[in-house]
Amino acid sequence: MIGTFRTPHRLGRLALTAILLLLAGLAPVGQARAQDAELSAQFDEITEEVSGIRELPIESDVVEAFLSREDLQADLLKTIDEDYPPADRQADERLLIALGMLPEGTDLGELYVDLYSEQIAGYYDPETDELFVISGEDELSALDEVTYAHEVVHALQDQAFDLETIREPFMDSDDTILAITALIEGDATAAQLDYLLGDPQLLADFSTEIGDLPASPILDAAPAVIRGSLLFPYEAGQAFVTALREDDDWASVDAAFDDLPMSTEQILHPEKYTTERDDPTAVELLDLSDTLGAGWEALDENNFGEYQVRLMLEGELSGGGAEDAAAGWDGDRYAFYANEDEDVFVWQSVWDSEDEAAEFAAGLQEYDESRYDAEYEGDDTLTLDIDGASVRLVLDGDTVSYVLASDAGLADDSLAELAA
Repeated sequence: MIGTFRTPHRLGRLALTAILLLLAGLAPVGQARAQDAELSAQFDEITEEVSGIRELPIESDVVEAFLSREDLQADLLKTIDEDYPPADRQADERLLIALGMLPEGTDLGELYVDLYSEQIAGYYDPETDELFVISGEDELSALDEVTYAHEVVHALQDQAFDLETIREPFMDSDDTILAITALIEGDATAAQLDYLLGDPQLLADFSTEIGDLPASPILDAAPAVIRGSLLFPYEAGQAFVTALREDDDWASVDAAFDDLPMSTEQILHPEKYTTERDDPTAVELLDLSDTLGAGWEALDENNFGEYQVRLMLEGELSGGGAEDAAAGWDGDRYAFYANEDEDVFVWQSVWDSEDEAAEFAAGLQEYDESRYDAEYEGDDTLTLDIDGASVRLVLDGDTVSYVLASDAGLADDSLAELAA
């Protein structure tokens, strides 16, 4: 079970930054249960203790309430079409299926509602400064207390750093947004752990309750791109924050909110943020609208980043091959176009060295040959043509260009524009 903060962000982009997407636009309508004085005092006590652990001041009151899991699901169902319009869902499904990252027939809206209803233990809403614990009881279990401690960190972060404002300049980069989310969630997870380990009885009770939790069949069965993006900010984010604290404890974490990580590469390799700073290289793509002509629409333009590249390749590569192929990422940009029946996906990435680019190109070639059960042909430009899909792959120094289209003519024309 997880807790998170709510933020307004389009649901279901290619990076599928699931924590950011979580509960976007969710507004409980009269269903949250107000607390009695005794429980409010307990909340205040936890808030004070977390503030001391995290070394962030309480600048204003934190408003908290319980919300039942049934009410959470009902609100998600009411708001899903507004927060994640059907047209956006269908575009995302179309792209992810084309890239082999989502099974045919997946309904992303239904999947998100089911997944969040199963997994969310609490959330903080920076728009309303409200904190919700998902529970069917009007008293705190150990799990509720630890969840509240996590969400209080988000409230304190918001008061100190303004969680909505710090992300606004980077909304055109899913990878940067995922990296910032990892800082936010990693910070809260690390402080939550300090809170838990500081109370042996709470730790014992929490361990018992965690052991009694039901299975998570929806999360377990979710496609890797969904599951991985949901867990990344907590797992990799906590490791990143732990690395930051080795320098000057929480002061180093505070400093990171003023000098944000720019990529999941920096989260995965903290030294590329701290001692060997390696910010992403910007990649610009030509607009293919004129080349493709009437009837075509640009459905999406964004980036993958190292972590999402790894997630994709893990669908077919084994034994650490995906991790090795994704390492050395330095920047990327993709665009996805479609008409009623055809698709064109163009993607260009740059790498830290020619060797790193060659390793990624080889990994991408292996990925496609495995999922299509076919082999690339050619030398300078690798081509793979099967019924319904044509792929072009070009390695040029430290740059890899990739085109996936519905037929060979579209692929060749798009590659020519990408090369230009």
